Amino acid sequence: MKRSGHSTRAAAGLLTLMALVFTAPAGAAAEDPDLLPAPTASYTADTVVTYGGDTLEMKTWHRGSWERQEFAVDDLTQITILRPDRNRAYVTLQQSRQLFEMPYAEAALLPTIGTLRTLETRKLADTEVDGEPVGHFQVVQAEPGEAGGAEADGGAPVMLDLWITADGIVMRAEGEILVDGYREPLQLSRRNLRRQALDPDLFEPTLDLEP
Repeated sequence: MKRSGHSTRAAAGLLTLMALVFTAPAGAAAEDPDLLPAPTASYTADTVVTYGGDTLEMKTWHRGSWERQEFAVDDLTQITILRPDRNRAYVTLQQSRQLFEMPYAEAALLPTIGTLRTLETRKLADTEVDGEPVGHFQVVQAEPGEAGGAEADGGAPVMLDLWITADGIVMRAEGEILVDGYREPLQLSRRNLRRQALDPDLFEPTLDLEP
């Protein structure tokens, strides 16, 4: 089946782990009940992402705004490290011992929470996901006519629902995102959450880049 340009980018993004990252300065204020909580937790979790027609299961590590993901594609292990503080992402292919470096924006599927906070956001409820107390938030990513994909679909805004803990862990996400101006459905869920201190070296590439 031939993919359209934006769908091809979406699928490729999944396999190079344009993965789900939500980051913001740890000291951001949260007086507004509709403001998304800043991610301050250090934790590990099992994460399932469905995007671009594919489902990917991964192990994730978070330390503040840093994120590490490990997953397998066709029995090959890939590690992606996301470092928004450097504006860099590092993708390691373990079996072939290859390391690729790219701008952070090319590896991050969703806007940071800092960016999402500039959009229309409202808190819908307090609830629980996998035993964790969370706030259920809804984010309007584009108003009618603001993006090609949204306008092409009749101008309806692009909606993303997020279930987030008070320390900024996104336990669940459902809705749509914009990729090159086109809508793409997205689902994310986390389970087996464990808050713990993590070694900073986990968020550094273990291979050297080719000169």
